[in-house]
Amino acid sequence: MAIRRQVLRDEVEELILQRLLEARWAPGSRLSIDGLARDLEVSPTPVREAMVSLERSGLVEYVALRGYVVAPMLDGEQITELLEARKTIELAVLDRAFEHWDDLLAGLEAAQTHHAEIIERIETAERTGEVSYELVHEHFQADWGFHQVLYKHADNRYLAQMFESLSTHTHRMRQTWEGGPLQLDAREAYEEHGTILGKVRQHHHDAALKALADHLDAVLVRSIRTSEVEAQGATDPV
Repeated sequence: MAIRRQVLRDEVEELILQRLLEARWAPGSRLSIDGLARDLEVSPTPVREAMVSLERSGLVEYVALRGYVVAPMLDGEQITELLEARKTIELAVLDRAFEHWDDLLAGLEAAQTHHAEIIERIETAERTGEVSYELVHEHFQADWGFHQVLYKHADNRYLAQMFESLSTHTHRMRQTWEGGPLQLDAREAYEEHGTILGKVRQHHHDAALKALADHLDAVLVRSIRTSEVEAQGATDPV
């Protein structure tokens, strides 16, 4: 019974997360636990438990007298701090992962091959104007997968926990998709990953670290630009 309850909670969380990433609700919208429970045809308990988990991700907030609401989009300062933290951690992770170079290289090669297939599908869909949430979600999963390889071979559970606590992948996915397909940086991210992979393939430790730092700096620039476009759109008169 306890196992089934955990599975149900996870399923409910995934359903709510998908709706958040699809921007079904505007920032600040109230998320009624009872209303969501009725909509998902479950009891309020797994919804409440899912909300606690989503609050840790930063996608929802608890507001006194209102309950849970959709969190505001990250502003430029928050994005900068988030990427600075990620850069600090990931450089340490890649440094450690080089101690397991053979496995690291094999993992990155596989991740990049998988990502290439998704990039091709995205670019095909862009030509017909049919880029879907599901396809973008696949891209972000593949993007995340490349970075996960670094953590896997760093062999340090606490570094991995620190990275997870930042919820960088979830925030970034939400931020970019909110900007729409025109703001999608799939090709740029893929090519930057390729540069990192190339340096790892050459067993060039310092150059690989620099390529990773350059990639995260570029992610910051693109994310700030997207944030500014969204902010401008919110203030422009209709």
